[in-house]
Amino acid sequence: MIRRWTALACLALAAGTASCIALSVDPNALASLEFIATTNPSVVAGDTLRDTLGVAEPLRARAYGGDGNEIADAPVTFVATDTFVTIANGNLLVGRTGVRGTGKVYAVVGGLQSLVRSVEVIPRPDSIAPNGASIDTVSYRLPTTGSTTDSSMKVGFIVRSGTSTVNAVRVKFEILRGGAPLALGDTNTYALIGPQGRVSTVDTTDGTGIVSRTLRVRTLAGTVLRDTIVVRANATIGGAALKGAPALFTIVVLPAS
Repeated sequence: MIRRWTALACLALAAGTASCIALSVDPNALASLEFIATTNPSVVAGDTLRDTLGVAEPLRARAYGGDGNEIADAPVTFVATDTFVTIANGNLLVGRTGVRGTGKVYAVVGGLQSLVRSVEVIPRPDSIAPNGASIDTVSYRLPTTGSTTDSSMKVGFIVRSGTSTVNAVRVKFEILRGGAPLALGDTNTYALIGPQGRVSTVDTTDGTGIVSRTLRVRTLAGTVLRDTIVVRANATIGGAALKGAPALFTIVVLPAS
């Protein structure tokens, strides 16, 4: 159920604290404010924040009443707290020209302030490539019973703007076997693992412009796996692929001698 906006005074919160405080159980009272995360973690300096297709992405927030239902047409205001970004037309985040840093923005409705969200302002990326060699070999141990996993191979890619590296660029990974991408959920033999040990196929470049994943290879007793797979990395800015995309890293999989 969505209700129309009813203006009621609420307590403003300091930036960076909890997103809201419930002041009343009155269903018509503004009780909470959700600042929705942006699709991309960064905006190019001199440009508007854009989604993965290159379409300008407005900032969005949702206000809720004491009954948990959304309040439609709540008059949300977005505020930038620094000089790295500005707000245009009320809800478009724009990176200032010639700067690089972390822009911070929050939403306000009726005196209630949201959590602060951070968006990186970056130079326009122009290329992606493997970080180092583009081919390597995994030598796994043959199990005598059950199965074993090998997680010794780390696959990295680097994003650049000219000769400089670029952080906070969203990169999507996939594994190709026999020239075709593995089906979603097919992690029985190969999987890409993030820092927390979970299967993960999307990440952003770090402060050095590098993004990486660990290849997990699972083998079963009685099965000898000899294979060649490719890890493919894609990155776009403004809906256009970077030079070198998709970047490819070839891995030869062999039993240890």
